[in-house]
Amino acid sequence: MVLSQPDLRQAVLDGRVRFDPPLEETQWGEASVDLRLGFRFTSLIKIPGMKISVAEGLDAVAKAGFWKTMDLAEFNELGKRNSCSVSPGEFILAFTRESVTVPRDLIALVEGRSTYARVGLSMHQTAPWIQPGWSGPIVLEIMNNGPLTVELTPMIDRPCQLTFFRLSSELPEALAYGSRDMDRYRDQTHPLRHDEEEGTGRST
Repeated sequence: MVLSQPDLRQAVLDGRVRFDPPLEETQWGEASVDLRLGFRFTSLIKIPGMKISVAEGLDAVAKAGFWKTMDLAEFNELGKRNSCSVSPGEFILAFTRESVTVPRDLIALVEGRSTYARVGLSMHQTAPWIQPGWSGPIVLEIMNNGPLTVELTPMIDRPCQLTFFRLSSELPEALAYGSRDMDRYRDQTHPLRHDEEEGTGRST
């Protein structure tokens, strides 16, 4: 069962579902909420002839540093908002501005919004589920499949929406996301490495 706006608002008021920072009124939809774009962008580096395996996770990518990360300030020296351009055929990872907490009796689905899809932008690559017990920002796997370069502006663009479904029963704490060593993405601060101080990738 999908939570309607009144039910989702009540879950937020009760503190069961949390958004940090809080949602603005314009982010509420009929049965979903829009999430804003955050300030961190990461792209993978193409290295001819290089092969990796991610069967055991992203450690191979993180340790080899096959990526570059850019943290944007909200405004530049002239007081203008900074943005990130996504060229045709380009793939980037970006964070949502909001950190989301999902209780153990709900599961959430992140999807791109129609406005962005109609210019060729997809927001996830087969990874739409936000599991019960999750907390943290959501990584968007943004691919530009269209012919135009698209400019994305943190805090202004709302490229994805989050829908909540009620589970048939509440998960016990021992089964919720974050209870196992393999649940490494909870409260993530970087899309490819697990510890902000580890890894050899480059930040700009």
